[in-house]
Amino acid sequence: MAESPSSTQARFEAVYQESWVPVFRLALAWTNDWAAAEDLAQEAFIRLWDRRDRVNWNDPMLPWLLVVVRRLATDRFRRLRTIALRTPRSRDFDEAGIVRWLDVRSAFAQLTSVERSALVLVSVIGLTYEEAAGVLGTTAGALRGAASRGRDKLERLA
Repeated sequence: MAESPSSTQARFEAVYQESWVPVFRLALAWTNDWAAAEDLAQEAFIRLWDRRDRVNWNDPMLPWLLVVVRRLATDRFRRLRTIALRTPRSRDFDEAGIVRWLDVRSAFAQLTSVERSALVLVSVIGLTYEEAAGVLGTTAGALRGAASRGRDKLERLA
């Protein structure tokens, strides 16, 4: 039995509210670019909406969305192999905040995309190693190693 359009829209809106932040954070970890991360996260949700009639809304949507945003980021990197990183231009940052942001950004830029993604998925978004491994298409052991290497690199850079 098909769901009513209003029911589907309500479920989509609930998924959006629950999943926007982790999807955006993963996109930001992959791109290191706020605007690009917003675009990729929005595109992931557009793809979910486009498939709304084929989605089992009782299944968790976050893992699917994370895989989609990772693939979109990978496609973006393939198209844009050389990207100039931009400094955030937020009025909310004071000079010390901008310097700290640049330090963090510089440190994260020295991690591999897998190390960066592992740290964001596990430490920021809160996925288990098994869940994060599924998103990245690797094993939990490999992901633990990547997260550990990433933490070690960040500690040396601090």
